Amino acid sequence: MKNIAKLPKSAEITVKYRVLDEEISPNNTNCANKVVPYLQMKDHDCSFKIEEFEFDIERKYVLNKNGSLKEYWRYLAEGPLTYSMQQLNGDLKFKSHEKLNNFNIKVKEDRTAIIDNNTIFKIERIFEKEKLILIEKGNKDILEGRRILYAYK
Repeated sequence: MKNIAKLPKSAEITVKYRVLDEEISPNNTNCANKVVPYLQMKDHDCSFKIEEFEFDIERKYVLNKNGSLKEYWRYLAEGPLTYSMQQLNGDLKFKSHEKLNNFNIKVKEDRTAIIDNNTIFKIERIFEKEKLILIEKGNKDILEGRRILYAYK
């Protein structure tokens, strides 16, 4: 039987990343000049390595302690654009287009999945040292060629 990945009871989700998957990322030129280990990442780094995986960040969602959105980052070739909640609330069309209305993320009660805006994502793997959660591939709510990771504390 496969070992079920479970988050520690005290774990709180702090960030959601939407990344290019491990097949696309190594061939992507947006971030190709610099791939850093996840734990050494600085704010404007957009490509990171964790064990054998390499991921290029497309979107970063910074959460408050209630699992609601605090900041939204869109990674472009020239670097990330960051939006505060005040900026997002000032442009409701953009907020809606980016699917940021009623944004909320929490850990499922049994600690084996993440509830992301009412979609349940099963945990594939937890990188304990980095405090990163990798979500299973193949969910219809994840764009083709993408992966979802969550950081926790």
